Amino acid sequence: MNFTFSDIEKNLFQKLETILTQKKDLLQGAFQTEKDIEQALLNLQQTLLPLNYLNAFNDSTTIGPVAILEMMRMFARHQPSLFLGVEYGFRIFTEIRQFLNESFMQSLQIDDTIPCAFAFCEDLVETDIKLSSMKVEADETHFFLSGQKNFVFNAGIAKWIVVNGQIDGKDTIFFISSGSENLEINPLFNQGVFPELIIANIQLRNCPVPKNRVLHSEQMNPIISTVQLFENLTSIACALGMIDLCIERTTQFAKTHQSENKPMIAHQAVAFSLAETVTLKQTAELLAYRAAWTLASNDSEKAVMSQCAKVFCSEAAERIASKCMSILGGQVFRDNHIVEQMLLNAKFIQLIGTTVHHARIAIAENTLK
Repeated sequence: MNFTFSDIEKNLFQKLETILTQKKDLLQGAFQTEKDIEQALLNLQQTLLPLNYLNAFNDSTTIGPVAILEMMRMFARHQPSLFLGVEYGFRIFTEIRQFLNESFMQSLQIDDTIPCAFAFCEDLVETDIKLSSMKVEADETHFFLSGQKNFVFNAGIAKWIVVNGQIDGKDTIFFISSGSENLEINPLFNQGVFPELIIANIQLRNCPVPKNRVLHSEQMNPIISTVQLFENLTSIACALGMIDLCIERTTQFAKTHQSENKPMIAHQAVAFSLAETVTLKQTAELLAYRAAWTLASNDSEKAVMSQCAKVFCSEAAERIASKCMSILGGQVFRDNHIVEQMLLNAKFIQLIGTTVHHARIAIAENTLK
């Protein structure tokens, strides 16, 4: 299938590229504190709103999922860490609003400027409700939660933290205010993987949650599925953006750097390696667009297609970054080179949302059906 974009969509892409280029100083800034990153995320979010960048994928009044995925890819190409911060802080909650009634939304008092966090991980980095060991007790007005959630993106700046657990053996989601009693947020200071992404572990020790801020099993399953789906799409777009960046930087180097008195790209081994990276890029791009298209058409295969694209795109990003490092040689180890950073990032996105291991299991189960 040949995915094409309308003139309106192409115009949006041009506007987004112009904005991201103008925001270069912000996107490549040196962030000293979580407050600095929070301000950058809010700045970007407000800048992107007029472009409908953060509209829900199923919003029929805006551009389609394939075009939104392309815009996500463009953002990730400029700054992968802040891209993940915006996606996890704003888009995912926009997508689950369709499952929340008006009175519930009013009780949360959430608008487009309030970042949120999703805390569904207790072991590794993935979203897996089956791993929840959260202890839940109750009185007449509140539930009280005790337990730990790990690798929570935006936990340090979120207004609301969405936590999963169980009540009487039934899956449940709790909306916890960041200012709640007995909620402890422990930042993970990371210099290697997505360094501008705010990540923390949270500890709950008899943390009170009003009963009107809880969703029970019949409401929770579609929410979890939606969160997992859009975590996968975020990983896919991030992988595509990083692939673009790696190939661009490496091609520039191969054209300008001399080896044996001729440009490196004139060497057959280098040219072949670049050809392989471009082939992987084109294949990853088509599979990613196919996954987004199944969302647009509400195809029954949309979940498994997102898992296929998550596996291929994230692993292609790792393979391409590795190939690029081989071409760049020793210079890649100087000054935290962008391609070295992308290799670490590519490994990490294989773990977040649905891990590539569990995605393969789900794909196999779907095939057997």
